[in-house]
Amino acid sequence: MDETTVNNNHILVKDLKPGFEVLQFFVVSSKETRKTKNGQDYLNLSLSDMSGSIIGKIWENAMKINRLDFETGDFVKVKGNTQLFGENLQLNVERIRKSEISEIPNLNYLIKKTAFDVEFVCDQIMEDVEHLLPQELSQLVKTLLLRELNKFKMFPAARKIHHAYIGGLIEHTFTVLTKVKAMTELIPGINENLAIAGAILHDIGKLYEIDPQTKSRTLEGRLKGHVMLGLELLRDTAKELDLLEASWLSELEHIMLSHHGELQFGALVKPLTREAILVHFMDNLDSKLKIIDEALEKTDSKGFSDYNKYLEGRAYAGSHGMTEE
Repeated sequence: MDETTVNNNHILVKDLKPGFEVLQFFVVSSKETRKTKNGQDYLNLSLSDMSGSIIGKIWENAMKINRLDFETGDFVKVKGNTQLFGENLQLNVERIRKSEISEIPNLNYLIKKTAFDVEFVCDQIMEDVEHLLPQELSQLVKTLLLRELNKFKMFPAARKIHHAYIGGLIEHTFTVLTKVKAMTELIPGINENLAIAGAILHDIGKLYEIDPQTKSRTLEGRLKGHVMLGLELLRDTAKELDLLEASWLSELEHIMLSHHGELQFGALVKPLTREAILVHFMDNLDSKLKIIDEALEKTDSKGFSDYNKYLEGRAYAGSHGMTEE
């Protein structure tokens, strides 16, 4: 059996294999009490670092000897061992305790950030905003973004499905915007200004839906969701600028309200304009590609990822993703 002891030399989650003995820090992404088939309590955890997450199990005996006062979003120090359960790797936790940031040798191992240059991306987005027409549309989008700019640069785009890391929201916004701009050159009849504005603002409500520390939903996020929160931000800004009667505002609102495409996926209405359909599909494409990219960060020798519930299968890297047996 391959055994590796980890002390302050952090082994990334994506590099963990069965039979590793682990002693290192993680971030708690989720914490849930469950019962075994025999009715015994255990804790089911999601333990994360900058490379991904692993399921952690604290069985009944370990629950009795550990303080379990940590919560989602906390740093913890964990001692345990890895094993396969079916086709999934899990970490059986022997010891666990809440930790302070000052204890962690290298925080960069634990907190995932966008690989994009955030300042460059922000400048590119704002440049597109400056060129929007009519000028009132440019003013509206610019005013809203500048007010939220610091949060916009650092927020995740999702709690866990895609771009769920620092700077994920601005990265996702930029890549959706890039795809929308490319498609407007190929599709006749698209109002490029509305499509670009919609691409930039489609997820802006996530600034108030998600708590960036815990990645849990805020109270407003639970009760309203980011689509409605984004609409409120847009309308509040439009009211402030005396633009509620602008002829294009309803169409921009429609893009935001419909960008999830289907009611069962969170859209408040289905997309009914060219621009709304375009933003929906580019948003969906960008999120799906990111999901598969993240799944393929860890593959077996044949190029397949672990099972991914959002893909409803195991992603395949293609022949170039295979490694030597």
